[in-house]
Amino acid sequence: MSKYEFKMPELGEGMAEGTIGEWHVKVGDTIQKDADMVEIENDKSTSEIPSPVDGKVTKINFEKGDDVTVGQVLIEFEVAEGQGNVDGSAEAKNDASDASEESSAPETSAAPAASNPAPAAPAGGAEIYQFKMPELGEGMAEGTIGEWHVKVGDTIAKDADMVEIENDKSTSEIPSPVDGTVTKINFEKGDDVKVGQVLVELQVAAGQGNVEGDTAPAPAQEPVPAPAKAAPVATAPVPAAADHSLPVLAMPAVRRYAREKGADLTKIAGTGHHGQILKADVDAFLAGGAKAAPAASVAPAAAAASETPKAKPAVAVSVEQPALPKATPAWPEHEEKMTPVRRATAKAMIRSVQQAPMITVFEDVVVDKLWDHRKKYKELAKDHGVHLTFMAYMTKALAVILKEFPIFNSMVDMADEKIVYRDYINVGIATDTDRGLFVPNIKHADSMSLFDIAKQISANTAKAKDGKLSGDDMSHTSMSITNIGSIGGGFFTPIVNWPEVAILGMGKIVQEPVVEDGEIKVARVLKLSLTCDHRVIDGGTAQRAMNRLHELLSDPELLLMEG
Repeated sequence: MSKYEFKMPELGEGMAEGTIGEWHVKVGDTIQKDADMVEIENDKSTSEIPSPVDGKVTKINFEKGDDVTVGQVLIEFEVAEGQGNVDGSAEAKNDASDASEESSAPETSAAPAASNPAPAAPAGGAEIYQFKMPELGEGMAEGTIGEWHVKVGDTIAKDADMVEIENDKSTSEIPSPVDGTVTKINFEKGDDVKVGQVLVELQVAAGQGNVEGDTAPAPAQEPVPAPAKAAPVATAPVPAAADHSLPVLAMPAVRRYAREKGADLTKIAGTGHHGQILKADVDAFLAGGAKAAPAASVAPAAAAASETPKAKPAVAVSVEQPALPKATPAWPEHEEKMTPVRRATAKAMIRSVQQAPMITVFEDVVVDKLWDHRKKYKELAKDHGVHLTFMAYMTKALAVILKEFPIFNSMVDMADEKIVYRDYINVGIATDTDRGLFVPNIKHADSMSLFDIAKQISANTAKAKDGKLSGDDMSHTSMSITNIGSIGGGFFTPIVNWPEVAILGMGKIVQEPVVEDGEIKVARVLKLSLTCDHRVIDGGTAQRAMNRLHELLSDPELLLMEG
C-alpha cells in the first residue's frame, strides 16, 4: 500500500487560507474518489472538497474551525500501490509542519521591559496624584496637547482649567481633578497622547493621592532603557517592513491571532497572494525580532514600555509613504505644519479606508414639492426663531431610514465577528469650519419635530464655528450626512466616518429636464450619494434604502407623516 497526502488547495484568486467547516469522513473510513470529503469556508464562499483518490483515511490533521493555509496537508490516505504521492523520507513532513505551528509563539517575552522607578516620596506626608488622559468621546483613542495652562511648580485648584486637548472632533478644556502642586508634565504642546497615559503628576494632601508606593508613575521625558533582546532565531529572519499605505490584507482569523499575540499587522510583510498576511507571517515576525518592531515614528524604547508617554497605541494607523521628491531651485516649495485637527482628521480617514471596503450608490431626486414646502413655511419658521434649511428635512428622512433599516445604525466588531446595533438614533451633520471638519449630531432625531431639528442644527453649527463643541456633542453618532451642495457640488463619494457603517452625501439642487408621465418638464433635482461599509451592507440593501429616501424627499407631507 502507498500513502497519499492531500494538501489545502487554492479555492480562488488571492485565497491564501480557509477554515474547516465540516468533515464528512473520520479516521478509518473508506472513501471513493470524487466523494464529498470536507467543507472549507473563506470570506468569499463555502466549498465542498471531494476526495482526490480511492482510499482509507489514516490521519486528519485539522479539526472543525481550524484555519488552514494553502499547501498544508489536510488529510492522509492509505491507497493502492502506485497511487501514493509520498516518498518514505517524507513521512514526517506534516508532523514537522504541526510542530512548527506549535513552536511559533513569540519568544521575546523572555525580556520584559524594565519597570519604571517609583516616584520619590513627597515631603511633609503629601502624596502623588497621577492624572491620566481621559476618553473624550466615543472611539477617541488619543488626543493632541493644545495648550498647557500650568507649568511645573504651579499650584492649581480643583476644577480649574489645566490643559487643552484637541482631536478630530473637538477641542476640550480638561480641568484639574484635585487641589495640588504640579510636579511633572509628561507631554508638550503638539504631542499625541493615547487614552490612559499619564498627562501630569501633582503633589496633593495626604490621603488624596492615587499612587501606591510600589506603583510606577509615567516616566519622565528621558528615554527608557530598551530591554535586552531575546536570542534571535537563526532560521527565522525578520521580514522586511511592509508598505501598508493600502489596506492591510489579512483574514479575520489572522487579525484576531495577531491581536492575541500583540503583533502589529502594519509592520508585517505578507507572503500570500497580493501581499496577504498569513498566520505564518505573524509567527515569523514574532520569532524573528522584538515583539513590537520599531517603526519610523516610534522609538524602540517607546515600543518597549506601554506607559512611556511617546509610545504609540498598538492599533495606530500606518501613514508610512515613500519620501517626497526634493525641492530644486527651479521648482521652489514651502512647508506648512498640519494643525492638530487636520492631522487627526487625516488619521481618521486612513483608518476608515483601511477598516471598511466601501461602495457608493447615487440617485437623482425630484424635489419640487420639498422646495415649495420649505418656501411655504420658511417665514413661519423665522417667526419662531428657526432657520429652516433643507438639511432639517434630510435629517428627518435619514432618521426614518435608520429606523426602517437598522443595519445602517450599526457597528462592526471584527475581533469578535459580530454586528453591534445601536438602540438610539443620533444623526451626525458634517460641519465645515476654519479650523477643520467637525461632525456634531442631533440626539434622538427620530423623536424631534422638523423645527426642533432645525434649531439644533443651527445651535451645533454655531458651536462648531466658535470652537465650543464638546465630546458629547459628537459622540454616539448613528450615521452622518455631509453636504457639498451648498458650495455647488453634485455627486461624490464620501468616506464613512468610522465606526459608523454609512454616510449620506447631499449634493446641489439643480433645474434639469425630467420625464414625467411621458412628457418632458423642467424640475428641481437633488443629487444624493450614499456610501456604505460593504462588510455589512450589500448593494441591494443600499439601493433599497436610497429608494426609500427618494420616496420621502419627493413628498414632504409623507415625510412628516412617517417621521
